[in-house]
Amino acid sequence: MYIASKASRIRQREAQRARDNRAEIVKARSLGQISRRDLVRWGIFTASGLLVAKNGLSPLAKSAFAAVPTGTPRSPLFGAQKFTQPLTRLQAEVPSLMLRNAAGEACYAATDGYENAKRISYHNDFSGYRGPGANPFCNPLTNRGPMEGRPPGEWFAHQRWDEFFPKVGYAMSWGPSAAGTKFHPRMPDQHAKSVWCYGHGKFAEGRMPPPLIKARYGEPICMRVYNNTPVNREDNNGFGRNETQLHFHNAHNGAESDGATGAHHFPGTFYDYRWSTTLARRDKFNTEATDPRASGPDDDGGLIKVAGDWRELQGSLWAHDHRFFFTAENVYKGNLMIVNMYSGRDRGNESLNDGVNLLCRAAAGSVGATSISTSI
Repeated sequence: MYIASKASRIRQREAQRARDNRAEIVKARSLGQISRRDLVRWGIFTASGLLVAKNGLSPLAKSAFAAVPTGTPRSPLFGAQKFTQPLTRLQAEVPSLMLRNAAGEACYAATDGYENAKRISYHNDFSGYRGPGANPFCNPLTNRGPMEGRPPGEWFAHQRWDEFFPKVGYAMSWGPSAAGTKFHPRMPDQHAKSVWCYGHGKFAEGRMPPPLIKARYGEPICMRVYNNTPVNREDNNGFGRNETQLHFHNAHNGAESDGATGAHHFPGTFYDYRWSTTLARRDKFNTEATDPRASGPDDDGGLIKVAGDWRELQGSLWAHDHRFFFTAENVYKGNLMIVNMYSGRDRGNESLNDGVNLLCRAAAGSVGATSISTSI
Protein backbone atom coordinates (compact mmCIF):
# COMPACT_ATOMS: atom_id res chain seq x y z
CA MET A 1 0.00 0.00 0.00
CA TYR A 2 2.80 2.41 0.94
CA ILE A 3 4.72 1.65 -2.27
CA ALA A 4 1.60 2.18 -4.40
CA SER A 5 0.84 5.47 -2.62
CA LYS A 6 4.42 6.64 -3.07
CA ALA A 7 4.37 5.76 -6.78
CA SER A 8 1.11 7.70 -7.16
CA ARG A 9 2.64 10.79 -5.53
CA ILE A 10 5.69 10.52 -7.78
CA ARG A 11 3.50 10.27 -10.87
CA GLN A 12 1.54 13.33 -9.80
CA ARG A 13 4.71 15.34 -9.19
CA GLU A 14 6.04 14.23 -12.56
CA ALA A 15 2.83 15.30 -14.30
CA GLN A 16 2.82 18.66 -12.49
CA ARG A 17 6.42 19.30 -13.53
CA ALA A 18 5.45 18.52 -17.11
CA ARG A 19 2.61 21.01 -16.93
CA ASP A 20 4.87 23.68 -15.38
CA ASN A 21 7.54 23.10 -18.02
CA ARG A 22 4.98 23.40 -20.78
CA ALA A 23 3.57 26.62 -19.29
CA GLU A 24 7.08 28.06 -19.19
CA ILE A 25 7.55 27.31 -22.90
CA VAL A 26 4.13 28.83 -23.71
CA LYS A 27 5.07 31.99 -21.81
CA ALA A 28 8.46 32.28 -23.52
CA ARG A 29 6.83 31.84 -26.94
CA SER A 30 4.14 34.44 -26.19
CA LEU A 31 6.83 36.99 -25.27
CA GLY A 32 8.88 36.27 -28.39
CA GLN A 33 11.80 34.84 -26.43
CA ILE A 34 11.74 31.65 -28.49
CA SER A 35 10.43 30.98 -31.98
CA ARG A 36 8.41 28.26 -33.66
CA ARG A 37 11.64 27.28 -35.41
CA ASP A 38 13.26 26.73 -32.01
CA LEU A 39 10.43 24.41 -30.95
CA VAL A 40 10.80 22.35 -34.12
CA ARG A 41 14.58 22.20 -33.77
CA TRP A 42 14.31 21.03 -30.14
CA GLY A 43 11.90 18.27 -31.16
CA ILE A 44 8.99 19.72 -29.16
CA PHE A 45 6.92 20.45 -32.29
CA THR A 46 6.78 18.53 -35.54
CA ALA A 47 7.22 20.43 -38.81
CA SER A 48 3.43 20.38 -39.24
CA GLY A 49 2.92 22.02 -35.82
CA LEU A 50 1.94 18.93 -33.80
CA LEU A 51 2.99 19.00 -30.15
CA VAL A 52 5.15 15.96 -29.39
CA ALA A 53 3.94 14.07 -26.29
CA LYS A 54 7.28 14.03 -24.48
CA ASN A 55 7.73 12.94 -20.93
CA GLY A 56 8.48 16.04 -18.87
CA LEU A 57 6.44 18.30 -21.17
CA SER A 58 3.06 16.62 -21.42
CA PRO A 59 1.11 15.24 -18.44
CA LEU A 60 -0.44 12.76 -20.90
CA ALA A 61 2.88 11.26 -21.99
CA LYS A 62 3.84 7.87 -20.64
CA SER A 63 5.32 8.10 -17.18
CA ALA A 64 8.80 6.96 -16.28
CA PHE A 65 7.16 5.14 -13.37
CA ALA A 66 4.22 3.51 -15.11
CA ALA A 67 3.21 2.46 -18.61
CA VAL A 68 0.03 4.50 -18.50
CA PRO A 69 -0.57 8.24 -19.07
CA THR A 70 -0.03 10.32 -15.96
CA GLY A 71 -2.32 13.09 -14.82
CA THR A 72 -2.41 16.09 -12.54
CA PRO A 73 -4.89 16.57 -9.71
CA ARG A 74 -8.30 17.95 -10.61
CA SER A 75 -8.59 21.72 -10.83
CA PRO A 76 -10.11 23.30 -7.71
CA LEU A 77 -13.83 24.11 -7.93
CA PHE A 78 -13.98 26.36 -4.83
CA GLY A 79 -17.20 24.69 -3.79
CA ALA A 80 -19.00 25.21 -7.10
CA GLN A 81 -21.66 22.64 -7.92
CA LYS A 82 -22.87 21.51 -11.34
CA PHE A 83 -26.18 22.81 -12.69
CA THR A 84 -26.81 25.18 -9.79
CA GLN A 85 -26.51 28.51 -11.67
CA PRO A 86 -28.65 29.89 -14.49
CA LEU A 87 -26.99 29.99 -17.89
CA THR A 88 -26.02 33.59 -18.53
CA ARG A 89 -27.52 34.99 -21.71
CA LEU A 90 -25.22 36.52 -24.30
CA GLN A 91 -25.17 40.30 -24.57
CA ALA A 92 -26.94 41.18 -27.83
CA GLU A 93 -25.16 44.07 -29.52
CA VAL A 94 -27.12 46.94 -31.07
CA PRO A 95 -25.75 48.02 -34.47
CA SER A 96 -25.26 51.54 -35.75
CA LEU A 97 -26.88 52.57 -39.04
CA MET A 98 -24.12 53.22 -41.59
CA LEU A 99 -24.41 56.09 -44.10
CA ARG A 100 -22.29 56.91 -47.15
CA ASN A 101 -20.56 60.28 -47.39
CA ALA A 102 -19.43 62.09 -50.54
CA ALA A 103 -16.05 60.35 -50.44
CA GLY A 104 -17.69 56.93 -50.51
CA GLU A 105 -16.84 56.18 -46.89
CA ALA A 106 -19.18 54.42 -44.48
CA CYS A 107 -20.03 56.74 -41.59
CA TYR A 108 -21.01 55.82 -38.08
CA ALA A 109 -23.35 58.19 -36.26
CA ALA A 110 -21.51 61.44 -35.48
CA THR A 111 -22.27 61.04 -31.78
CA ASP A 112 -20.28 57.77 -31.69
CA GLY A 113 -16.98 59.54 -32.35
CA TYR A 114 -15.63 56.76 -34.58
CA GLU A 115 -13.47 57.26 -37.64
CA ASN A 116 -15.21 56.53 -40.94
CA ALA A 117 -14.88 53.08 -42.50
CA LYS A 118 -13.06 53.30 -45.84
CA ARG A 119 -12.44 51.07 -48.81
CA ILE A 120 -8.70 51.79 -48.58
CA SER A 121 -6.84 51.74 -45.26
CA TYR A 122 -6.03 54.81 -43.16
CA HIS A 123 -2.44 53.61 -43.54
CA ASN A 124 -2.31 55.67 -46.75
CA ASP A 125 -3.35 58.82 -44.88
CA PHE A 126 -0.60 58.24 -42.31
CA SER A 127 2.04 57.77 -44.98
CA GLY A 128 0.90 60.83 -46.97
CA TYR A 129 0.53 63.24 -44.06
CA ARG A 130 2.76 66.31 -44.41
CA GLY A 131 1.15 68.63 -41.86
CA PRO A 132 2.96 70.90 -39.41
CA GLY A 133 1.89 69.06 -36.26
CA ALA A 134 1.81 65.51 -34.95
CA ASN A 135 0.46 63.01 -37.42
CA PRO A 136 -3.24 62.55 -36.54
CA PHE A 137 -3.15 59.07 -38.05
CA CYS A 138 -0.63 57.77 -35.49
CA ASN A 139 -1.35 54.88 -33.15
CA PRO A 140 -2.68 56.83 -30.12
CA LEU A 141 -1.10 54.47 -27.58
CA THR A 142 2.39 54.15 -29.02
CA ASN A 143 2.66 57.30 -31.19
CA ARG A 144 4.14 55.09 -33.89
CA GLY A 145 2.85 53.89 -37.21
CA PRO A 146 -0.69 54.20 -38.56
CA MET A 147 -3.75 54.11 -36.34
CA GLU A 148 -5.32 51.31 -38.38
CA GLY A 149 -4.04 47.76 -38.70
CA ARG A 150 -5.10 47.09 -42.29
CA PRO A 151 -2.17 47.09 -44.77
CA PRO A 152 -2.05 49.99 -47.26
CA GLY A 153 -3.17 50.28 -50.87
CA GLU A 154 -5.24 48.07 -53.09
CA TRP A 155 -3.59 44.93 -51.76
CA PHE A 156 -5.91 44.92 -48.73
CA ALA A 157 -8.61 47.31 -49.89
CA HIS A 158 -12.17 46.11 -49.33
CA GLN A 159 -13.28 44.12 -52.36
CA ARG A 160 -16.53 45.00 -54.16
CA TRP A 161 -17.05 47.83 -51.68
CA ASP A 162 -19.98 49.46 -53.47
CA GLU A 163 -21.71 46.14 -54.12
CA PHE A 164 -21.61 45.17 -50.45
CA PHE A 165 -21.54 48.62 -48.86
CA PRO A 166 -22.04 48.29 -45.07
CA LYS A 167 -25.59 48.96 -43.97
CA VAL A 168 -24.94 48.50 -40.24
CA GLY A 169 -21.83 48.74 -38.13
CA TYR A 170 -20.47 47.60 -34.79
CA ALA A 171 -17.52 48.98 -32.83
CA MET A 172 -16.03 46.59 -30.30
CA SER A 173 -13.05 46.83 -27.97
CA TRP A 174 -10.83 43.82 -27.37
CA GLY A 175 -8.98 44.17 -24.09
CA PRO A 176 -8.57 43.21 -20.43
CA SER A 177 -11.69 42.02 -18.65
CA ALA A 178 -13.67 44.21 -16.29
CA ALA A 179 -13.25 43.81 -12.55
CA GLY A 180 -15.41 41.05 -11.12
CA THR A 181 -15.22 38.78 -14.17
CA LYS A 182 -15.69 35.21 -12.98
CA PHE A 183 -17.03 31.93 -14.34
CA HIS A 184 -19.08 31.00 -11.26
CA PRO A 185 -20.17 32.98 -8.18
CA ARG A 186 -18.06 30.76 -5.94
CA MET A 187 -14.95 30.97 -8.10
CA PRO A 188 -12.40 33.79 -7.73
CA ASP A 189 -12.31 36.81 -10.01
CA GLN A 190 -10.33 36.29 -13.18
CA HIS A 191 -7.18 38.34 -13.57
CA ALA A 192 -7.54 41.11 -16.16
CA LYS A 193 -4.29 39.95 -17.80
CA SER A 194 -5.67 36.42 -18.18
CA VAL A 195 -9.04 37.28 -19.74
CA TRP A 196 -9.06 39.53 -22.81
CA CYS A 197 -12.56 39.80 -24.22
CA TYR A 198 -14.92 42.19 -25.99
CA GLY A 199 -16.79 45.26 -24.82
CA HIS A 200 -19.01 47.68 -26.72
CA GLY A 201 -17.37 50.91 -27.85
CA LYS A 202 -13.95 52.39 -28.47
CA PHE A 203 -12.37 52.08 -25.02
CA ALA A 204 -14.70 49.65 -23.27
CA GLU A 205 -13.66 47.04 -20.73
CA GLY A 206 -13.96 43.45 -21.86
CA ARG A 207 -16.91 41.48 -20.52
CA MET A 208 -17.99 37.86 -20.42
CA PRO A 209 -20.01 36.05 -21.68
CA PRO A 210 -19.14 37.01 -25.28
CA PRO A 211 -21.28 39.37 -27.39
CA LEU A 212 -24.03 38.22 -29.74
CA ILE A 213 -24.27 39.72 -33.23
CA LYS A 214 -27.60 39.30 -35.03
CA ALA A 215 -26.84 39.43 -38.75
CA ARG A 216 -29.13 39.17 -41.78
CA TYR A 217 -28.48 38.05 -45.31
CA GLY A 218 -28.52 41.11 -47.56
CA GLU A 219 -27.41 43.49 -44.78
CA PRO A 220 -23.60 43.87 -45.01
CA ILE A 221 -21.81 44.67 -41.75
CA CYS A 222 -18.81 46.75 -40.79
CA MET A 223 -17.29 45.02 -37.76
CA ARG A 224 -14.69 47.32 -36.20
CA VAL A 225 -12.32 45.94 -33.56
CA TYR A 226 -10.27 48.31 -31.42
CA ASN A 227 -7.25 46.53 -29.94
CA ASN A 228 -7.02 47.77 -26.35
CA THR A 229 -4.79 45.01 -25.00
CA PRO A 230 -1.61 46.04 -23.12
CA VAL A 231 1.17 47.47 -25.28
CA ASN A 232 3.72 45.40 -23.36
CA ARG A 233 3.63 41.76 -24.44
CA GLU A 234 4.69 40.66 -20.97
CA ASP A 235 1.39 41.87 -19.48
CA ASN A 236 -0.41 38.72 -20.60
CA ASN A 237 -0.14 36.54 -17.47
CA GLY A 238 1.97 34.03 -19.32
CA PHE A 239 -0.06 33.21 -22.45
CA GLY A 240 -1.66 34.85 -25.48
CA ARG A 241 -0.40 37.57 -27.81
CA ASN A 242 -1.62 41.19 -27.85
CA GLU A 243 -2.16 41.12 -31.62
CA THR A 244 -5.31 39.91 -33.34
CA GLN A 245 -7.30 39.44 -36.48
CA LEU A 246 -10.92 38.34 -36.35
CA HIS A 247 -12.16 35.42 -38.46
CA PHE A 248 -15.91 35.09 -39.09
CA HIS A 249 -15.95 31.31 -39.16
CA ASN A 250 -17.45 29.74 -42.30
CA ALA A 251 -18.75 33.04 -43.66
CA HIS A 252 -18.14 34.22 -47.23
CA ASN A 253 -15.95 37.31 -47.04
CA GLY A 254 -13.13 38.87 -48.99
CA ALA A 255 -9.55 38.02 -48.01
CA GLU A 256 -9.02 41.42 -46.36
CA SER A 257 -11.96 40.73 -44.04
CA ASP A 258 -11.44 37.04 -43.40
CA GLY A 259 -8.93 37.31 -40.55
CA ALA A 260 -5.86 36.38 -42.59
CA THR A 261 -3.42 34.88 -40.09
CA GLY A 262 -0.61 37.34 -40.85
CA ALA A 263 -2.68 40.53 -41.10
CA HIS A 264 -2.94 41.21 -37.39
CA HIS A 265 -3.25 44.62 -35.80
CA PHE A 266 -1.56 45.97 -32.72
CA PRO A 267 -2.57 47.64 -29.43
CA GLY A 268 -3.92 51.12 -30.07
CA THR A 269 -5.10 50.35 -33.61
CA PHE A 270 -8.42 49.26 -35.06
CA TYR A 271 -9.39 47.09 -38.01
CA ASP A 272 -12.55 47.26 -40.11
CA TYR A 273 -13.89 43.91 -41.28
CA ARG A 274 -16.58 44.19 -43.94
CA TRP A 275 -18.82 41.15 -43.60
CA SER A 276 -20.71 40.86 -46.87
CA THR A 277 -23.48 38.52 -45.53
CA THR A 278 -23.58 36.79 -48.91
CA LEU A 279 -24.63 33.30 -49.90
CA ALA A 280 -22.21 30.84 -51.43
CA ARG A 281 -22.06 30.62 -55.24
CA ARG A 282 -23.69 34.03 -55.67
CA ASP A 283 -21.80 34.65 -58.95
CA LYS A 284 -22.83 31.30 -60.44
CA PHE A 285 -26.22 30.38 -59.00
CA ASN A 286 -29.45 32.37 -58.77
CA THR A 287 -27.48 35.39 -59.99
CA GLU A 288 -30.59 37.53 -60.52
CA ALA A 289 -31.80 36.89 -56.97
CA THR A 290 -35.19 35.60 -58.10
CA ASP A 291 -35.52 32.68 -55.66
CA PRO A 292 -37.31 33.90 -52.51
CA ARG A 293 -35.71 31.13 -50.47
CA ALA A 294 -32.35 32.87 -50.99
CA SER A 295 -33.10 35.89 -48.86
CA GLY A 296 -32.88 37.73 -45.59
CA PRO A 297 -35.60 39.31 -43.44
CA ASP A 298 -36.62 42.94 -43.73
CA ASP A 299 -38.07 45.00 -40.88
CA ASP A 300 -41.69 44.17 -41.72
CA GLY A 301 -41.61 40.37 -41.80
CA GLY A 302 -40.92 40.32 -45.53
CA LEU A 303 -37.91 39.35 -47.62
CA ILE A 304 -34.78 40.92 -49.07
CA LYS A 305 -33.84 38.56 -51.89
CA VAL A 306 -30.13 37.90 -52.51
CA ALA A 307 -28.15 36.02 -55.11
CA GLY A 308 -26.71 32.61 -54.37
CA ASP A 309 -27.71 29.10 -53.38
CA TRP A 310 -30.39 29.01 -50.67
CA ARG A 311 -29.23 25.51 -49.71
CA GLU A 312 -26.09 27.18 -48.32
CA LEU A 313 -28.04 29.23 -45.75
CA GLN A 314 -26.36 29.29 -42.35
CA GLY A 315 -27.62 29.99 -38.85
CA SER A 316 -25.58 29.72 -35.65
CA LEU A 317 -21.98 30.82 -36.28
CA TRP A 318 -19.13 32.40 -34.37
CA ALA A 319 -16.15 34.69 -34.93
CA HIS A 320 -12.80 34.21 -33.26
CA ASP A 321 -9.18 35.30 -33.14
CA HIS A 322 -6.99 34.05 -35.99
CA ARG A 323 -3.49 35.21 -34.99
CA PHE A 324 -0.94 32.80 -36.38
CA PHE A 325 0.37 30.43 -33.67
CA PHE A 326 -1.72 32.13 -30.95
CA THR A 327 -5.28 31.40 -32.08
CA ALA A 328 -5.96 28.83 -29.35
CA GLU A 329 -4.44 30.97 -26.60
CA ASN A 330 -6.26 34.15 -27.63
CA VAL A 331 -9.60 32.35 -27.96
CA TYR A 332 -9.01 30.76 -24.54
CA LYS A 333 -8.43 34.26 -23.19
CA GLY A 334 -11.86 35.33 -24.52
CA ASN A 335 -11.39 36.59 -28.08
CA LEU A 336 -14.63 35.28 -29.59
CA MET A 337 -18.17 36.39 -30.39
CA ILE A 338 -21.35 34.59 -31.44
CA VAL A 339 -23.09 35.46 -34.73
CA ASN A 340 -26.64 34.39 -35.59
CA MET A 341 -27.37 34.63 -39.31
CA TYR A 342 -31.07 35.22 -40.03
CA SER A 343 -32.53 34.41 -43.41
CA GLY A 344 -35.81 34.24 -45.32
CA ARG A 345 -36.15 30.67 -44.08
CA ASP A 346 -35.46 31.68 -40.47
CA ARG A 347 -36.81 35.14 -39.69
CA GLY A 348 -37.37 34.62 -35.99
CA ASN A 349 -41.13 34.46 -36.51
CA GLU A 350 -42.23 30.84 -36.45
CA SER A 351 -45.93 31.61 -36.96
CA LEU A 352 -45.43 33.23 -40.37
CA ASN A 353 -46.58 30.91 -43.18
CA ASP A 354 -45.64 32.23 -46.62
CA GLY A 355 -44.14 29.12 -48.18
CA VAL A 356 -40.57 30.21 -47.41
CA ASN A 357 -40.39 30.66 -43.67
CA LEU A 358 -39.84 27.59 -41.48
CA LEU A 359 -42.73 26.98 -39.08
CA CYS A 360 -42.82 25.72 -35.53
CA ARG A 361 -44.56 22.38 -35.11
CA ALA A 362 -47.76 23.90 -33.70
CA ALA A 363 -48.12 26.36 -36.56
CA ALA A 364 -47.10 23.92 -39.27
CA GLY A 365 -49.72 21.34 -38.46
CA SER A 366 -49.40 18.54 -40.96
CA VAL A 367 -46.46 20.25 -42.67
CA GLY A 368 -44.25 19.30 -39.75
CA ALA A 369 -41.47 21.82 -40.46
CA THR A 370 -39.66 23.03 -37.37
CA SER A 371 -37.33 25.84 -36.45
CA ILE A 372 -35.51 26.77 -33.30
CA SER A 373 -34.73 30.39 -34.19
CA THR A 374 -34.94 33.19 -31.65
CA SER A 375 -36.73 36.48 -32.11
CA ILE A 376 -34.92 39.38 -33.74
